[in-house]
Amino acid sequence: MSEEWKHASWVSTLGKWAWVIGIISGIIELFLGIYGVIIIGTATAVLGIGIFGIGNSIWYIISGIITVLISFVIIKPKFSDKCANKDWDNLYNWVLIIGKARIPWMLLWGIIIEIFGFGWGGIPIIVCSLVLLFAGPKPYEWKVE
Repeated sequence: MSEEWKHASWVSTLGKWAWVIGIISGIIELFLGIYGVIIIGTATAVLGIGIFGIGNSIWYIISGIITVLISFVIIKPKFSDKCANKDWDNLYNWVLIIGKARIPWMLLWGIIIEIFGFGWGGIPIIVCSLVLLFAGPKPYEWKVE
């Protein structure tokens, strides 16, 4: 397989930095959650209001931590480092097999980061995955043979 194909340059660059974007997304969400707990907690203590909004802030804290951990522990070594090295074969073979279907982990983790992230943390992973899957250097095999 050729190392260079039409989209190799920008997919490699975007994928290389995807883990950093995920971490930034998680940190922003974490800080917003902490800020919300402080503000809502103060309003609850002083004014007796806001108890229902604190759950959202706690969710921000939890999902921010999850996003940072996934970005550092999974996305960096399994996705971003592979994109930086243009190791497309490794990304094509990083799959979850369900029955006869080969589900690409890169796309699944992008969706997971998007769910837990601050609304844009998983976009670089999803974009790179979709380009590799549908306009990559070779056709992606969706079925186990």
